[in-house]
Amino acid sequence: MSDTLNLMSPANRQAFFSRRNALAWAVLAIALLANLGAWLYLQEREQLAAQRQFELLTSEVSQAISKRMTDHEQILLGGAGLFDASLEVDRSEWRTYLERLELTQNYPGIQGVGYTRFLPPDAVAGFETAVRREGFPNFRLHPPGPRAQYSSILFLEPLTGRNLAAFGYDMLSEPTRRAAMLLAASSGETRITRRVTLLQETHGKVQAGLLMYLPVYRPDLPLESPEQRLAALRGLVYSPYRMDDLMAGILGSQAPKLDFSIYDGAQARPEALLFSTRTSDAERHPELSSQLQLDLYGQHWTLDFSSLPTFEASFHTASALMLLGVGVSLLLFVLASVLTLRREQAEALAHKMTLQIRQNSEALRQSEERQRLVLKGSNDGWWDIDLQAASLFASARAWEMLGYSPDESPQSLQRWLPVLPPQELLALQLELRRAVTSGTESFSREALMLHRAGHQVPVLLRGFILRNADGQLQRLSGTLLDLSERKRVENMKNEFVSTVSHELRTPLTSIAGALGLITGGAMGVVPAQMAQMLQIAQQNSQRLSLLINDLLDMEKLAAGKMTLDLLVQPIKPLIEEALAANQAYAQQHGITFQLDQPGDIWVRVDAARLQQVLANYLSNAIKFSPAGANVRLYCELRGNRVRVSVSDQGRGIPEAFHSRIFQKFAQADGSDRREQAGTGLGLAISKELIERMDGRVGFHSVPGQGATFWFELPLIEEHLLPVTAQRATAGPRILVVEDEPSIAHLLQVMLGHAGYRVDSAFSASQAQQRLAEGEYAAMTLDLRLGDGHGLALIGELRRQTPHQQLPILVISAFCDEGRRLLGDAQGIAWLEKPFDEAQLLASLEQSIATAAKRRSLEASDHDSTQ
Repeated sequence: MSDTLNLMSPANRQAFFSRRNALAWAVLAIALLANLGAWLYLQEREQLAAQRQFELLTSEVSQAISKRMTDHEQILLGGAGLFDASLEVDRSEWRTYLERLELTQNYPGIQGVGYTRFLPPDAVAGFETAVRREGFPNFRLHPPGPRAQYSSILFLEPLTGRNLAAFGYDMLSEPTRRAAMLLAASSGETRITRRVTLLQETHGKVQAGLLMYLPVYRPDLPLESPEQRLAALRGLVYSPYRMDDLMAGILGSQAPKLDFSIYDGAQARPEALLFSTRTSDAERHPELSSQLQLDLYGQHWTLDFSSLPTFEASFHTASALMLLGVGVSLLLFVLASVLTLRREQAEALAHKMTLQIRQNSEALRQSEERQRLVLKGSNDGWWDIDLQAASLFASARAWEMLGYSPDESPQSLQRWLPVLPPQELLALQLELRRAVTSGTESFSREALMLHRAGHQVPVLLRGFILRNADGQLQRLSGTLLDLSERKRVENMKNEFVSTVSHELRTPLTSIAGALGLITGGAMGVVPAQMAQMLQIAQQNSQRLSLLINDLLDMEKLAAGKMTLDLLVQPIKPLIEEALAANQAYAQQHGITFQLDQPGDIWVRVDAARLQQVLANYLSNAIKFSPAGANVRLYCELRGNRVRVSVSDQGRGIPEAFHSRIFQKFAQADGSDRREQAGTGLGLAISKELIERMDGRVGFHSVPGQGATFWFELPLIEEHLLPVTAQRATAGPRILVVEDEPSIAHLLQVMLGHAGYRVDSAFSASQAQQRLAEGEYAAMTLDLRLGDGHGLALIGELRRQTPHQQLPILVISAFCDEGRRLLGDAQGIAWLEKPFDEAQLLASLEQSIATAAKRRSLEASDHDSTQ
């Protein structure tokens, strides 16, 4: 150590420049020359890599645009096929077809899909009359004016928002659209327009637009020549696109790596610009740029690409390596000098280091060999993520599950993330965030990953979380288990249970019905011995029916097919009804009920399903209580929740069974000779139902001292009760049709304070059901509903005799659009959102008074005619 520290002594400094140190100087010269050569080579390689990556990215963008436009053509081909298969397609069929496509989820960026009909001049008036009868009394083909040939947009879905401005538009009246329409009609192929401004540009930023057309012909006419195709033309299916929205749907939410612009035509002219990601930074000169020509459905597009600073910076590493090389060269010079000046010391040190390196290499080789054998012997995939280095390692088995071979698997973290679908990635991030916040060291989650072939692979992700001393994440390591076979078996099991359960219902219904007729005396007097056997058969058929119902409920819950009709209602009548329904069963077992009467407690539940939960709790308590015992049912408030409990006097639940009590097919006595019959599904179904009502279940039991099963539900405060509950004997009855719960509640409170009785409906179908069940003085209506448009609901109601005179107050942010389509239709009033209580009550009172006056006048006219 002292010798090393004395290297810079006067004697050693002189030795640095002596002939004895010539080898070190030669090493320095060679190292610097090698570093210069490596720097020049790396610069050349970086430029070549940047050019290749740039070309790859431009090709990916061009291919993505072509692929998405091809997908959109397939949508139009499907719409044309709908017309080819039917002589007439009505508006509901067109809407159903497009709803099944789920355009917003599957094809983001598409403005809509429509159909425009070609009309001779003498057919325009009849066409307008027919459309008005569909519920659009203010419909008119536009723009007006004489033309040799007309067309009109008849269908356009979704018929909301911006698309309302295009309804009824004659696209033949505009030269650019007309040229593309006639070209598509005469060629029989898909065509797109040049750059246009869509009618949908009613507000906000005006985007460049284009339209795609596909002709629909009459099936009984020849289509051999352009003239014949034009003569046989019925209309065109089409899609309008706002270019910024279209490109956002194609490119997704990923940060752009390149700047690019799209021009209409073979040259990049500013007036032909369709889309651009470029900013106004005109001073910057990109290092890489190129232009691609893209031919799409009769049009030529020019794609102009340029590199971004972030892209260019990722390939500028040679300079840093140059500095590192100079430092290494200097270090080699110092080391060579030390070796030269201290040869004996260096030789001893080199010998020691050689031994240590050999030992470390051997230990590393053995560790890698053990790891390789462990990974090879396990069927699970193994993975490790270093968050500090943003690197990933995954075993060959892990990539094999996803269709990758070991030599082509993407080992970088950024390339691995797309293997997870966006929704799964978000869910996994939330799971990790919860794990980190709670301080746990491991996590486990089922997820879906994308196979290389495009399908999804169900997997079980299990991992260990490694933190540093400050508690920050450093590393994630874990396993990956392919669940495809397990899921396939589960699906087969569920399908088998569902199929068998449904198929058993028909013969079981016949058996139960026949036994009921016989035991009821419909077939004559039954001998006593036979009657006893028939009663046993009937009881077991009822047990089998309950089993099938439980299996079907469990299957619906597992598949997410069970829907609940959640309504705010008092819990006391539901409890009393459940006790009455199970009274006969309790008497049969010698059990009496004890009810602690609940107070005025309101909850939001599905009454039928809550009855099912109470029946499960009560029947279990009856079965497991000795004859003569009491089953107690009581309610208690716990903060902002209400707990309903059922207590029995049975033997209790064994400690070992507590963790499985709410699992499917779980029974404390699982033997073939258990005392109490049952499917083991009742408590599992009860747990699922209560949780879907935003509640929770539980129990407590001491062996030999009975058991208490309970469920808790959120308590509805008095100021949140529906108006019909607060003012049961108030004034006129009003139906509020609104799909936003907060707005519906606001309307209930405002109208309730004014003395109205209020019912709510959250969809068009539910509104029709409410109107069919009772009479209403008026109805408020939002134009945008989850299952249809409010204007369509108005049209349907006006065609029904009982509701032709019903006053309707439209409350919407789009009243102008509605007025334009409906005009001054009788019995319709309009209230623009936002509104206040005074405006609401004044509009509603005026609507009801006007309707009453109109009915009085009609009655007077009727009496005078008699």
